Amino acid sequence: MFSLGIRYLNGWAMATHPTNREMAEWPPHPDRVFMALAAAHFETEGDEDERHALEWLQSLPAPALAATEAYYRDIVTSYVPVNDTEISRPKNDSSEVLAKRLAGLNSVAELKEAKRKGLSLMPEHRSRQARPFPVAIPQPMDNATGSYRTTPHVYLTWDNGVPAPIHRQSLVSLCTKVVSIGHSASLVQVWVESSPPPANLIPVENVVGKHRLRVTSGDRLKHLELKYRAGLRPASSRWQGYAEVATNRKVAHQTHTVFDSSLLIFRRVEGPRLALETTLQIMQALRSTVMKSFPVQPPPAWVSGHAADGSPSRLPHLAFLPLAHVGRRYADGDLLGVAIAVPREASQGELGHLGRIFLGEEGEPRRLRLLMGRVGAWEIELCDTDDLRIGLQSSTWTNEGTVPSTEPAAGQWATVTPIVFDRYPKSPGEGEETIAISCERIALPRPTGVVICSSPAFSGVPHASRFPPLTDKKQKPRYHSHAVLTFDRPIIGPVLLGAGRYRGYGLCRPLRNGVEQ
Repeated sequence: MFSLGIRYLNGWAMATHPTNREMAEWPPHPDRVFMALAAAHFETEGDEDERHALEWLQSLPAPALAATEAYYRDIVTSYVPVNDTEISRPKNDSSEVLAKRLAGLNSVAELKEAKRKGLSLMPEHRSRQARPFPVAIPQPMDNATGSYRTTPHVYLTWDNGVPAPIHRQSLVSLCTKVVSIGHSASLVQVWVESSPPPANLIPVENVVGKHRLRVTSGDRLKHLELKYRAGLRPASSRWQGYAEVATNRKVAHQTHTVFDSSLLIFRRVEGPRLALETTLQIMQALRSTVMKSFPVQPPPAWVSGHAADGSPSRLPHLAFLPLAHVGRRYADGDLLGVAIAVPREASQGELGHLGRIFLGEEGEPRRLRLLMGRVGAWEIELCDTDDLRIGLQSSTWTNEGTVPSTEPAAGQWATVTPIVFDRYPKSPGEGEETIAISCERIALPRPTGVVICSSPAFSGVPHASRFPPLTDKKQKPRYHSHAVLTFDRPIIGPVLLGAGRYRGYGLCRPLRNGVEQ
């Protein structure tokens, strides 16, 4: 066994998530830790023993992690000077030639221009760019004992990694050179740990895990060295799924639905721009593609929603969600992609079958083609790397990571697609009661308040009447409407309500302090 311990000296971690520049990365991705070790090696001109130790470390499989939960600090955009600049000059001019050219300036205009360029080198005269500086604030808890520490710790453990004595000694020395992980202000202490606590995040065979983290693989060290020498940013590494294991951490209760909060998010790569009103057609096409492509035929009940005899299953199954540009300034309601919500009770082995539909043998995203008749066709792929659009972030739809787990707070959710009622409400309060029962069906508490409205709470969302009706077995249209729900505790989604919850209707999104975000 080999393990690295990390202590965050400031009590927080500043590192931008690779898929969302306005969200902090937590827990730290194993590849980010490896990059910090590699940077320490390059910047201190480390010896060959250090290099060989890093090459040994990159050859290991993905590590397990012991990390506490965290919440995210509110983003406050800052405007900071750009990186160091220099006075522009012809490529062939040496420093001596440039000095002679500056000394030969005669006109007042030339002198003023030289002064302006010189002052532009000073930080106070540089142009400023917006930077969000997202921060994760981990709960400073010891995973092994449940007691609180003064500073949060993270442990990366390779169960099958036993380094040679020379490698271990080199890594011990290299750890002492690491000053920060992520942003330079995110100060850390790193060491080789002989007795790490039990892991609560373990790698799984697919990317359909509670977390998807970047891990080191292949000839990563050589790639980092080439990018470092060229002054370029490294490319993203391979993604790995991680699942949670039980720990004895004591945190305040947060209510989850029957769906896992780790959504499988796909972005539109090719195809026409479509609006939320086409939800039923797109969800039907996505469901058909998954059913036909599933490795086990016929698909099990947790995928299809039907038992072996063809009867409807009473257990939760795959739900399909439209992801649209809504709830933001200038939102137009266009669909950015789609998502799949999996039931929380699905095993990792079952999820492995699902992962084979949209991942290649090497774990690279595989495009899926959705055929929607007259609406057209889409090509979609798993969204994992560089798409920063808010509508394609899992936390936008699940609320996970937005409130401290130790601070219960009321929450409001509002519909993005209308809730489909089992029957038309005929008396006052019947509609609100129907929605309350829908909440209980997905393991949520009864809301403390329900407001039914045809007009949406989010900008960019169409009026309820513009959505095609969902029909019952007799092909009669069912009543649907938008709604705003209030709960007395934090809710972790996705929140999918009503008779159309598996087909894209009844999709809700959290309201922050009663307003759209």
